[in-house]
Amino acid sequence: MAEARLARVIQSESIGPQARLLSLAMARGELGFVGGQYIIVNTGIELAGGKLAKRAYSIISSDTQQSQFQLAVRRIGQGPGSNFMHRIAVGAELPFSGPWGKFVAEAGSGPRLVFATDTGITATLGLLRGRRFRESAVDTTVVWFVEADDYFIPAAFARESIAAPRITFEVIAAPPPGHPQRPVQARALVDRLVTKQLPDQVYLAGDGALIYPLRDHLASVGVSADRIRLEAFFNNPERRISISGSRLTDG
Repeated sequence: MAEARLARVIQSESIGPQARLLSLAMARGELGFVGGQYIIVNTGIELAGGKLAKRAYSIISSDTQQSQFQLAVRRIGQGPGSNFMHRIAVGAELPFSGPWGKFVAEAGSGPRLVFATDTGITATLGLLRGRRFRESAVDTTVVWFVEADDYFIPAAFARESIAAPRITFEVIAAPPPGHPQRPVQARALVDRLVTKQLPDQVYLAGDGALIYPLRDHLASVGVSADRIRLEAFFNNPERRISISGSRLTDG
């Protein structure tokens, strides 16, 4: 069983129509995370069937600070998890487990491509702000494939969070999940980028229906398979539970 831990909400602010930024402080000790990892929050809300609503959220703050950290949460309809996180009051204690995940930076000296869709931008922010990633001063192209400016966090917030020498950031308008042109456009975009420069490392986060085929395509054009990292937030073909800005599809 995962160890239960506690953090206290020290700040909560709206950063978009459906987005909230939560700052938390560990109740004791340090979190011990690496940029790109996530925690699983236990909301305490009982779902049909008696299970508790547990939701995973990427840590978007730098791992140079371990006693405090930040989460960005997208409200998803009437979803119990994301609405709980939007309502939680400053001063409240938040039970969670973690950190979890292998979406972390690897050593390397060649160019890097980071491709995020939708709420996958949160894992990307954590990855790019992490010490391991920052220590490797190589050319990095970051793309956020998202359907609307107000879908989640503002593009300006993301851009400012990851600003650093040799990192370029681009936001590309995407069809919504499930649209037949979505995978076509995603592949064409990645092809355009790798034609300019074949990356040594690739990081893919977000819609599993896109990033798993993109992983296979990138391997077919010469990117070493062991140099591609994935973090599926939804449409994950390899497990039932995925992650999010709320990472479960019902929020």
